[in-house]
Amino acid sequence: MEDARQLFDGMSVRSLVSWNTMVSGYAFNCDSLGASAIFKRMELEGLQPNSVTWTSLLSSHARCGLYDETLEMFKVMRTRRIEISAEALAVMLSVCAGMLQVDWGKEIHGLVVKGGYEDYLFVKNALIGTYGKHQHLGDAQKVFLDIKNKNLVSWNALISSYAESGLCEEAYAAFLRMEKSGTDGQSPVRPNVISWSAVISGFAYKGLGEKSLELFRQMQLSKVMANCVTISCVLSVCAELAALNVGRELHGYAIRNLVGDNILVGNGLINMYMKCGNFKEGQLVFDSIKSRDLISWNSLIGGYGMHGLGENALRSFDAMIRAGMKPDKITFVAILSACSHAGLVAAGRNIFYQMARKFQIEPNVEHHACMVDLLGRAGLLKEATDIVRNMSIEPNEYIWGALLNSCRMYKDMDIAEETASQVLTLKSKITGSIMLLSNIYAANGRWDDFARVRMSARTKGLKKIPGQSWIEVRKKVYSFSAGNLLHLGMDEVYVILEELALHMATENYN
Repeated sequence: MEDARQLFDGMSVRSLVSWNTMVSGYAFNCDSLGASAIFKRMELEGLQPNSVTWTSLLSSHARCGLYDETLEMFKVMRTRRIEISAEALAVMLSVCAGMLQVDWGKEIHGLVVKGGYEDYLFVKNALIGTYGKHQHLGDAQKVFLDIKNKNLVSWNALISSYAESGLCEEAYAAFLRMEKSGTDGQSPVRPNVISWSAVISGFAYKGLGEKSLELFRQMQLSKVMANCVTISCVLSVCAELAALNVGRELHGYAIRNLVGDNILVGNGLINMYMKCGNFKEGQLVFDSIKSRDLISWNSLIGGYGMHGLGENALRSFDAMIRAGMKPDKITFVAILSACSHAGLVAAGRNIFYQMARKFQIEPNVEHHACMVDLLGRAGLLKEATDIVRNMSIEPNEYIWGALLNSCRMYKDMDIAEETASQVLTLKSKITGSIMLLSNIYAANGRWDDFARVRMSARTKGLKKIPGQSWIEVRKKVYSFSAGNLLHLGMDEVYVILEELALHMATENYN
C-alpha cells in the first residue's frame, strides 16, 4: 500500500477509478484508518464518492470488526441517498452476522428484496451465514433451498450454521448431501477444507471427540489438506482424549505443511502436550513461539496446574508478568487451581487478593470456588466458609461442592450440615454436590439422611453421569464407561484383570 500510495500521490490527474482503487486497496488490507483518510481527502478535493467508494469504505471497517461504525456509515449512506449495491448489502449482512441483534439482518434482507437482488448468489450465501450465526436455522435453510445452483460457499454456509448451533448430526447430514450433489442435474460440489473443518469442529465441541478423529482420518484419505483451524480443532480433541500419539502425528503434519509457526497451531500443541502430561514437549513448543499471546501463557500455566506442578505454574505466571503480559480471568482460574492442587496456600491467597488490587480484575464464582477448594483441602474450613459468606455474588454448585468435599476429607459434620441446606435448594442439574452429600451421610452411618438426599435427587430427575476413561490402541481411541459391558473385547479385558488379581493375591497385595 505504501508503493501504491506513492504512485497515487504522484499522479497529475486522478479519476474516480483512481480514488476507488485506493479505498478498495486499504479495505483489502484491513486498514480502516487508511481507507477513511483517503475517503475524507477525496471529499476535500471536491470529488463525490460513489456507490463503489462507499462499499469499499464499509468493507474496510467490517473486515476490522468495527461493526457499530460500519452500521453508522451505512445509515449515513442511506441518508445521502447513495445507491445501495448488492455488494454493499453483502458487506452489511456479514456485519449483522457478527452482531448480537438479528433485527438488522432481517432489515437488510428487506432491502435485498426491495433492491431486486434476491437472485444474486453471493447475497443469498451471506443471508444463510447471517441467519445461521443467530441460530435462525429455519430461515437459513429456507434461503438455501431457494438457491437453484448452489455453490461451495452455499453448502459451507449451511453446514457451518448447523455446526455452530451444536447440531452436529444435521451438519454432517448436509455434508453428506453435498458429497452426493450432482446427481439431481446440478453441478457437483465437493467438500473443501472449510466443509471438513466445520463438521469436525461441530462434533468436537459437542464432546464427540472420537467422531471428530474419525472424520479427520477420512479427510486425509480424501486428499484434502488441513489448515490451521482444522489442526487446532483436532489438537483440542487430542488434548481432551489424551491421544498423545495422534497429537504428535499432527505436530509432524503441521511442520511438514509449514504451519508449525502459526500461533493457533502453536497454542493447540501447548494445550495438547500439557494436558497429555508431556511437559517437556509443551515447554519446547511454548519457547519456540516468537509472538506468544495470552492463550499461550494460559495453556502453559493451566497445564502445569492440572498435573499438580504448582511451582512450575507459579514460575510461568511470574515470567508472564515480567514479559509485560496482562493476565485475564482465565489466567487467574488456572493459577489458583494450580495452587489448590499443589497445596500452595500462601501463594494462592496472595494471588487471590492481588486480583482486584493490582490487576483490577474482580473475582468471579470460579475464582472463589478455587479459593474455597484451596483452603478446604488444607483443612482451613473456617476461612473457606468465611469466603463463601462474604461473597458479593451468589455461590453456585461448584463452591458448595468444594466446601462439601473438604468436609468429607476432614469429617467436619457441622459445616457439612450448614452446607447441606444450600445444596438441597439448588436448581442445578449437576449431581456432584448432592451425591457427595449423600456419601458423607453414608460414611457417618446416617442412613435416614442418606435416603432423604437420594430421594430428593430422584424427585428432581437427577442422574449421575457415569465416569469415562479412554485408551489409545493402534492409533484408535476407545472409550469405557462405568457399568457398560457391551464394549467389543470386554471379555478379554476381564480375563486379563482376573489374571492380574491372582498375581496380586499371590504377592500378598490387598
